Amino acid sequence: MLSRHYIVYWREKEHEKYLEQVDRKNHLLFFSALDHDGHFTDNIVDESVDVEKIVETQMMIEAVRSAITRLNAEERDIIERLYFNDETVRSVAKLKSITHPALIKRRNKILEKLKKFIEEL
Repeated sequence: MLSRHYIVYWREKEHEKYLEQVDRKNHLLFFSALDHDGHFTDNIVDESVDVEKIVETQMMIEAVRSAITRLNAEERDIIERLYFNDETVRSVAKLKSITHPALIKRRNKILEKLKKFIEEL
């Protein structure tokens, strides 16, 4: 039971971090960020941020998303369960009624396929 609480806790923390990133991306400012004079002093643009790296990362994310859409439904389901839903290889193998090693082999083939799709872009 403790393990389940741990998983739920960290999923919630990751979701909060994601929401904060979305807020920063959209330049959202909160009233709670105002200082006592009513200014957003802590929200001045940070010049040390590597905008090029951020754009590069966003482009790679889009390439991965595009490549995933090119997979067939079964392959996409495996990738989504393993990497987006954080399911274990064993649980997905059991769900798909295949052995653990067979799923690992299938996962590796799918990842190679994704790599080729991304290289084509």
